[in-house]
Amino acid sequence: MKDSQSHIPKLVLTCDLGASQTKSIAQLYPEGVPQVIAMSPEVADVVEGSVANLYLDPLAQDSAWVGIGEEYFILGSLAKTMFAGTAAIRDLKYHYAQPKIAALLWLACRRFELSQADVYVHLLLPPGESKDGQSLQQQLFQSLKTGISTPTGRLKLKQRNFMVSLEGTGVLSHHRRMLGNRYSQITLGMLMLGYRNASFTLIEKGSHTKAEATDLGMNWLIQRFVDFTAVGLSKNDFNLTKAIVEACNGEFKALRSCSRKNKTSDIESDLVLFQESLSTVRQEYCRALVRWIRNIAKLDEILICGGTASIVKPELIKHFQKDGISVCWNGDIKFPQQLDTLGLCDRLADAWAAHITYIKILDASFKFDRQGSLIPDKYQSTQRPISLDETWRIKAG
Repeated sequence: MKDSQSHIPKLVLTCDLGASQTKSIAQLYPEGVPQVIAMSPEVADVVEGSVANLYLDPLAQDSAWVGIGEEYFILGSLAKTMFAGTAAIRDLKYHYAQPKIAALLWLACRRFELSQADVYVHLLLPPGESKDGQSLQQQLFQSLKTGISTPTGRLKLKQRNFMVSLEGTGVLSHHRRMLGNRYSQITLGMLMLGYRNASFTLIEKGSHTKAEATDLGMNWLIQRFVDFTAVGLSKNDFNLTKAIVEACNGEFKALRSCSRKNKTSDIESDLVLFQESLSTVRQEYCRALVRWIRNIAKLDEILICGGTASIVKPELIKHFQKDGISVCWNGDIKFPQQLDTLGLCDRLADAWAAHITYIKILDASFKFDRQGSLIPDKYQSTQRPISLDETWRIKAG
C-alpha cells in the first residue's frame, strides 16, 4: 500500500453496491467523521450528448453522472426518472461496479469539498464475483489516471489501494470476535439476504468449507406477491417494494397505494387480498430459504444479515429455533445512530463492520496509533444523526 504526500487528503470509501440501494461509508483518513453516502440503484448507459446540457441540482445527494472513456452513465434517481434506468438486477454487480464507484467518489469529493485526493477503496462483492476484484482494481486505476468526467469536471484522484471482500465479511469478522474460542468448536452458517439474491457461507470448526448463492432475494418474494395477487401489479414498481417493506414492518395500510381501483370498496377489497397474499408469500419465502440451507448443512448456529432479512425476521427465527439452531441477527452490530443520516439502520451493518476492518488495516499500514472509536469523542453522547455542518473537515493544503 503506497503512502502519499501528507498535504493531499486521503479519502477512504467502503462500498456495498446493493440491488435495492448503492451504499457507502466515506471518511477522510485518519480522523474524519465517517459519513453515509447512498444512491438509488438505477443506472442508465447513455451517449455523451445526453449529459452535455444535463442539469444536476448542486444539492442533490442521490444522483450523478460519470464519463469513463467513451462511455457515459447516469446514476441514481435521475437515471430512473429521466432515462428509464434500471437496477440491473439480472446483471452481475461487477457489470456496473466501476461507474457506481466513480459516482460515489464524486459525491464524496463534493461532500468533503475536495479538489484532489488519494483514494482507498474497499468493495464488497457476493460469492462468485469476488475474483472480478482484480480486474476492477485495474480498470478503476486506469480510468482515474486517464480521467473520469463528472458534472464538475474531471476527478483529480489517485487510487492508492483497492481491496475486495465478500459480502458479509464485516459481520462475520465481528461475530467471530464475539464468539471467541467457540468459533472453532461449532458449525456456523451465515445467511446473507439481499434484493437480488441470497448467499450462504458455511464455517465448520473455524474453517470456511462452502459458499453458495441462489436467486432467493427479495425480488423472488415480490415476484411471488405479484403472481399471487394477479391484479396487474409490476415487480419493477419501486413503490410496490416500498409498500411491501412497510407492510412487513406492521404498516399494512401502505399496501392501499398499490391498488389500481377507484372505488373505496374495491380498494379495501384489494387491501384484504394484499394482506392475505403477503402473509402467504412470506411463509413461502422463508420455507424456501430454510429448505435450501437444510440441503447444505446441519448447523449449530446461524448468522443472518442483509437488508431483506428484516422482512421475514419472525418467520426465520421461528423456523431455525424450532430446529434447535441458535440465531444471531446482523452479528449484533448496531450502526451508530449518530452517523445514520439516511435512516438505513441495519442495512449498513455489514458495510460499517467492513469499513472498521479496512480502517484498522490502513492504521497498521500507516502506523497510525488510533485512540478510541471512529466517532470523535465530542459526538459520542449524542443520540441524533450528526449534521453535515458539524462534521470535521480536512481540506487540501
